[in-house]
Amino acid sequence: MPVSTTPTVIRRYVALELRRLREEKGDINQTKAGEYIGSRSPQSVIAKFEKGDRMPKLGDVRLLLDLYGHPELFDQFRDLMLHTASPGPAFDLDNVNLPENFDMYLGLEQGASKIFSYGAMTVMGILQCRPYAKALLRGHDRGLSEGQITTTLDLRMRRRSALDRADPQLELVAVIDESALHRQIGGPAVLAEQLDYLVSAAGRPNVTIRVLPHSVGVHPALHGPFILLDFPIKRDPGVVYLEDRIGGRYRDDVPDIDEYRSVAQRLLELALSEKRSVALIKKVRREIRA
Repeated sequence: MPVSTTPTVIRRYVALELRRLREEKGDINQTKAGEYIGSRSPQSVIAKFEKGDRMPKLGDVRLLLDLYGHPELFDQFRDLMLHTASPGPAFDLDNVNLPENFDMYLGLEQGASKIFSYGAMTVMGILQCRPYAKALLRGHDRGLSEGQITTTLDLRMRRRSALDRADPQLELVAVIDESALHRQIGGPAVLAEQLDYLVSAAGRPNVTIRVLPHSVGVHPALHGPFILLDFPIKRDPGVVYLEDRIGGRYRDDVPDIDEYRSVAQRLLELALSEKRSVALIKKVRREIRA
């Protein structure tokens, strides 16, 4: 049965799983693996497979899985790789101002089965209303043209369609620091609209919004915001996405992912309940109106 996700997710999984299986074997380097499949450039071709720069042929996958001691995984790889021929979400990225490596994130976000996010300073992109997102873009880079702002905003709004997906439904759990509810992004009117949008989004069955109150004090995510994505693929451990002003980066080693999962769990333990979180958002919204 074909999996419901995006080609980006599948290519990433194939690359990472082939690398993990080889390293798990312990005594097989990239050169040895490349020689086993008969490549003329043994080290470089395996490196390209494991970075996702090049998709292996099914015959190569069968040989590599035999070499790594996991021939039983071939059917799963075959089904996934055949699915990469299916079109993913079409995003026009011309004239769009994106952080470095964010184009990959778009495909991962659209193909995820669950997303956990922690927002320390602002609301995450997929939960932003248009005026709020526009104010953020203007403040982040005053050199953007009106055309660049418009196309980037259009892309950000289109990303929200992932929350409408039915098969499989995307589950979003967002922990938002209380400070983000008060930060005057775009001024009082824009902030008020954003808070209204959060209340509306929280009413969706697949969206959970939790507020991390000021009273928590020290917590394990003081290092900053992060996004943890899970995918509907057996054996896929997920990925952590981090972003700063320069660009995005990914953590895909299992120990790193497990560390962020423990941080996410602790944040959920510290955050207000869903009901109390929405009540606080509404309270802050009323105070803006006063």
